[in-house]
Amino acid sequence: MTTIDDAEFPKACLDAAGEYGRRSEVVAVALGGSRSTGLADPESDFDLYVYTRSELDLGVRTEIARASSIRAEVDNRFWEPGDEWHDQSGVHLDVMFRSMGWIEDRLVQVLDRHEASVGYSTCFWANVLHARVLFDRDGWFARLQERARAPYPDELRSAIIAKNWPILRSTLSSYRHQLERAVDRGDLVSIQHRVSAALASYFDIVFALNRQPHPGEKRLIDWVEAQCPLRPVRCREQVEALLSAAGSGGPMAIAAFHAVMDDLDSVLAAEGFSAPGVHRHSPSVNSSGTAVAHAALWTADLERSRAFYERYFGARAGALYRSKRRAFTSYFLEFPAGGRVELMQSPEEPEYGWAHLALSLGSRQRVDELTARLAAEGVRVRSGPRQTGDGYYESMVEDPDGNELEITA
Repeated sequence: MTTIDDAEFPKACLDAAGEYGRRSEVVAVALGGSRSTGLADPESDFDLYVYTRSELDLGVRTEIARASSIRAEVDNRFWEPGDEWHDQSGVHLDVMFRSMGWIEDRLVQVLDRHEASVGYSTCFWANVLHARVLFDRDGWFARLQERARAPYPDELRSAIIAKNWPILRSTLSSYRHQLERAVDRGDLVSIQHRVSAALASYFDIVFALNRQPHPGEKRLIDWVEAQCPLRPVRCREQVEALLSAAGSGGPMAIAAFHAVMDDLDSVLAAEGFSAPGVHRHSPSVNSSGTAVAHAALWTADLERSRAFYERYFGARAGALYRSKRRAFTSYFLEFPAGGRVELMQSPEEPEYGWAHLALSLGSRQRVDELTARLAAEGVRVRSGPRQTGDGYYESMVEDPDGNELEITA
């Protein structure tokens, strides 16, 4: 039987582990969460995982929880079954009860069956892997941890990416399309919800790509920067920008979302993964780094034109955009095999015809630099650089024949 008596653990943890260990139903007690990974702060609670061969009597649990607590909650069932209390020394204990078979199957699910989830695919694996044992009756938990030290299966890595990548931007009900609709209706709660869900899949992919079991929900950017060399270069900057933009509820949230996902796509492509469909915000990138972003057309009837391209060419329309500055509405259409068209309508503009070609340079800095160069060399710059109402950073210039070119980031 293994027990720990270590000064690094509060007395409340050791006492609780000892009391649980006295019960024959209990086979192991382990410390998990941020206290076991070195990412805790002074306010972090202590997560104890009690592993049992049969259910522990509720009366016994109540007795242990209330023995030295100033406030206790017993038989919480909001997430995992558990008890929670503050002891008289100020330590906050959060105790969760798991059966041996249940946690063993969580490891089989990922290490043997290679089953992915939508977000957090391997967090139970990580929980076991990083746990600190406080009590282990017959070495069962030590054997479980040894199993958890297995190499990251390539099949699991691929399965997680295959399950989470398409729902970011490719499928009909992707987070991208849900976010566009939420922005269109000004639904701040839905915007936050969809961004959070998308980031859960984003981080699941990043951890899988680096063969790292998912550490859970806290300090994910710190963990990525410390443990994941295969990551978007601007991970922290872009994720924080997306979260900030989501709070505004405007089109900038969509642009920030695409910036996050474009960089993730680039990392995955560099590792040899094939894109799950047409979804990149700036497709058709050539060797110079410039991309054909979209072509734009004026139309006399926006809905009629949208329906035409959807019916006959399989286009997928994004959210309807309405300018707050002038009478202007538009749709962006994406086509199954690639390419985007912007359909535009305004009483101030032609009823139909060619409008402009948009070229993406990949960054604001390149837009600024090229605009300045064009102006210095005598090319007409009609407007910009500027941030548009629908979330783009752009300049409008003319080619030698007077055709409009929209230069975007």
